[in-house]
Amino acid sequence: MRCAAHYDFTAFTLLVVDDAPGGLQVQSRAGEWIDIPSVSDGIVLNVGDLMAGWTNDRWRSGLHRVVNPPPDLHGSTRRLSLVYFVNPNYDAVVECLPTCQDADHPALYPPVKAGEHRLQKVLTATSDVRVDEAAQ
Repeated sequence: MRCAAHYDFTAFTLLVVDDAPGGLQVQSRAGEWIDIPSVSDGIVLNVGDLMAGWTNDRWRSGLHRVVNPPPDLHGSTRRLSLVYFVNPNYDAVVECLPTCQDADHPALYPPVKAGEHRLQKVLTATSDVRVDEAAQ
């Protein structure tokens, strides 16, 4: 993997990807990995965990990864991706928008400060890597 499967913990992420072999994939609700094609002058938008919290999962954070090029490929496998992570201010409280909840659809996530959410995700990801390394 060029980048293992993960959810973005931002509000959203913008990506400009080239047409190099291997690349971005997203997991469908059925569990299948789908290649995200490069679109000339296009931008990929990945919804992150904080946006899912604001919208009560109307916009869901998608599991995605970046795969290696095929092993039998000859020639350059270099890849260039430009990534812009969009985050609210550190002390911004992210909670379900009133228009995204009602009596039949209560808020799915508790309110959280954006910076605390980010820090917890980074600490969890770091400890997961340490556990994986220790197992090897």
